[in-house]
Amino acid sequence: MKPAFLPFLFLFLFNSVNASEKVSSIENKIIMNMIHSLTHVDEILVYTDSPKIKQTLRNSEIKFVNQCGMATIAIIKTKKYVSKCNNVIVLTLEYDLLNVYPNSVASFFWQKGRPNIVFIEPRLKKQKIIISSKFNDFLEDSIW
Repeated sequence: MKPAFLPFLFLFLFNSVNASEKVSSIENKIIMNMIHSLTHVDEILVYTDSPKIKQTLRNSEIKFVNQCGMATIAIIKTKKYVSKCNNVIVLTLEYDLLNVYPNSVASFFWQKGRPNIVFIEPRLKKQKIIISSKFNDFLEDSIW
């Protein structure tokens, strides 16, 4: 590699890392706001099957648990845990999982490079969850 390319390579790598940190920061803020809006408790116990979420939320005020049944809220990315997460609030990381988890009330996912937030209003009412008014624009009557 020619020395003249080294500054450009460094700049490219720095911008890639910086962009990744920005995405992670955005995810952290959105997910934490959603968790606070859904749970309304002092101690938030989170179960997740996503190592990325554990990394993203690692510096927040939540505590991770190893069993879904012990959690205040479950943040789920796969179909593996349907029967284990029946009695907790479920936030999915894939929109299609709203159909898989009947107790899922919200979804956060990326589509075309943009973050998407969806709350399913009938499910929120069924679980007697009142979300912050700042999320009213993200309420849906049904799953698409």
